Amino acid sequence: MAATFVVDPDFGFRPVFGNGHYTVFGTLANDYPLTKSNGKKRLLFIGDSVTRRGHIVDALKDEYGSLKYEYWNAGVESFNTVQEVRYYKHFNRALRPDEVFLTFHLNDFETTPVAFRDANGSLVVYAPNFPVQRINPWLFQHSYFYRSWIGVTTARKTERVGIINEVRVSLEELKQLVDADGARLTVLVLPILRPLNEWNAEYRENRRRILDILGSLRVRYFDLLEPLNQAFADGVSVVEQGDDLFWHPSREVAKYFGAYLRRQGLLAGTDGL
Repeated sequence: MAATFVVDPDFGFRPVFGNGHYTVFGTLANDYPLTKSNGKKRLLFIGDSVTRRGHIVDALKDEYGSLKYEYWNAGVESFNTVQEVRYYKHFNRALRPDEVFLTFHLNDFETTPVAFRDANGSLVVYAPNFPVQRINPWLFQHSYFYRSWIGVTTARKTERVGIINEVRVSLEELKQLVDADGARLTVLVLPILRPLNEWNAEYRENRRRILDILGSLRVRYFDLLEPLNQAFADGVSVVEQGDDLFWHPSREVAKYFGAYLRRQGLLAGTDGL
């Protein structure tokens, strides 16, 4: 059985490149030329499973078409913001995108367990509950026991504060990298896919927290709560079938997101739009 993920000390894990699924830039395989020579604007989408599944990307492609834009999807299942920024720095940045869109999920202040088999067939579990900077890279890469121990470690309050700070620092670094390359960073804040009055206190606080962080860093962002509410009002099914965590948007609600983002000027200033 061929491995689809490998252990990587910089990210914990990452996709295998060159197997037909991911390009050398860490993006999903597509038909675009690797060299930037056709005059189109490169739109790069980074994020976790929501980005990886592509519904929002596809909705934007439907809104804006393909004559002027390329749509590169660098989503990785179970990644969090810290991993996404490191992944961008190591692999995605080489694409020289014109626009970078990070989808921030309200669970990105947490870590998501993931299990996979490496190239040797060994089961790997990655679910760190403390800041990435505290992980020993050599032990993580070489010791299955160490990875397993990380996966069952319970986060303390002080460690959660550290994770939140890492998210802020990572977003600040991402903005600096994108700005330095003459591109534009935009964060799409994805709500929990339930009516706001049904959210638990933690998700409400996470939404307030990320909006405060983005505002203080002067990062351009769009909060997708408004189009979600409109989808609810229209009776649209907003989650993927079988999603009982209310994390993954359906294709139908993604169309609401795409239309909303266009109305709000997502690509304003690009080719006169």
